[in-house]
Amino acid sequence: MLSSKPVLRLISAVSLSLLVLSAAPAQAKLVNDAHRLGAFAGAMKFCAERYDEKEGRFKLARLSVVRLVDDMRGKDKIKAITARDFAYERGQFLGNKLSRKECRGLLKMSEFKRFVRD
Repeated sequence: MLSSKPVLRLISAVSLSLLVLSAAPAQAKLVNDAHRLGAFAGAMKFCAERYDEKEGRFKLARLSVVRLVDDMRGKDKIKAITARDFAYERGQFLGNKLSRKECRGLLKMSEFKRFVRD
């Protein structure tokens, strides 16, 4: 005779898996525009201090984003500032370690330009 405990464990494991998988799209949306802009500003500050050449390109990119962050209000501004500090202190942009190559890639990609409206 089958015990009901293994069946209950299987059902609870499957339901937990479905719950986690259904929450995955919500987790992906956690990185909103404010967070992304703040992380970019922190990454550019990190890159400017460690890898900036004579042109000051990282500093100029950071200053462009700082103006956008300053114009934010409420929770978005708090998210952006927190992401900025986190990116700068850890030397990471959204989970990617900031090497010289990664910094140049972010600059070429012009991450911040897609948020700027003419």
